Amino acid sequence: MPGVERFGEYVLEAPLARGGMAELFRARRADGAMVVVKRLLPEMEKRPDVVDLFLTEADVGQMLRHDNVVAVLDAGEVDGRYFLAMEYVDGVDAERLLADAWKRQSPIPRPVALRIAVDALRGLHFAHELTSPQGTRFGLVHRDVSPDNLFVTRAGVTKVGDFGIAKLAELEGVTQAGLIKGKIAYMSPEQVRGVTLDGRADAFSLALVLYEMLSSARPFALREGESEVDALLRVRAGRVRSIGRIERDLPPRVARVVDKALRSWRFLRHKSCGVFADALEESARVAGALGSHGDVAAHVESVRARV
Repeated sequence: MPGVERFGEYVLEAPLARGGMAELFRARRADGAMVVVKRLLPEMEKRPDVVDLFLTEADVGQMLRHDNVVAVLDAGEVDGRYFLAMEYVDGVDAERLLADAWKRQSPIPRPVALRIAVDALRGLHFAHELTSPQGTRFGLVHRDVSPDNLFVTRAGVTKVGDFGIAKLAELEGVTQAGLIKGKIAYMSPEQVRGVTLDGRADAFSLALVLYEMLSSARPFALREGESEVDALLRVRAGRVRSIGRIERDLPPRVARVVDKALRSWRFLRHKSCGVFADALEESARVAGALGSHGDVAAHVESVRARV
């Protein structure tokens, strides 16, 4: 097949993305299974700190086995090139769902958006609570929860991917194209304040994604004529208009749950992604607004059909 590259037990069939740190490929394993291979760029492999952190994240990733997390299946080195192999998600990401909604000027169906958010929160909570075999909690925080890291399968199940990418990009001299400019809209106030992060930062970011899915509004989107510094100052302040004031027919209990997740000061938010998920799921179910995985699957297929 023209353009393919053999890489250890994998055949790299097609490039998917390339950033300042790594490149991604759709690939086939020796047993025929489709996977995604992430490979460090040659210039990054000269950095022992980058390699060590990349492999550490791969080791932790292989422990993150949950229905709502994209699985890391393998990691290692082939001819001096460091890589990890991840589960291939047959479906679309939330960014594509939002782009379709914008294009059609029709929001993502509310029950679908709420089910996607509940699933993602379950995956995030599992990651936050992950412990070592000795029982030590890792304190893992995603740091980069955004629509392009939420993958929705054709079966309607949402999986969180790319744990650790922001950590790698924080290393001195390592750049991830668009990391700041493209992700300001989904940052938590404490990320700008520079304090130690915990799972509530990820919950805030996920709540911003849900806010956008429900209302098509991005509270921290870069405004016309605004500098990135100005936008970051707005994120730092953390003031978000109540979702109920934008979507006036949103069930009040659901609106209160979303609003609580978006408090500027984290001690006023839900204590964890698990608590947020429970509250969101219960309030949506009581209001008759919680979609099933079948509902999500049907929406995913409709979006795929329009491409």
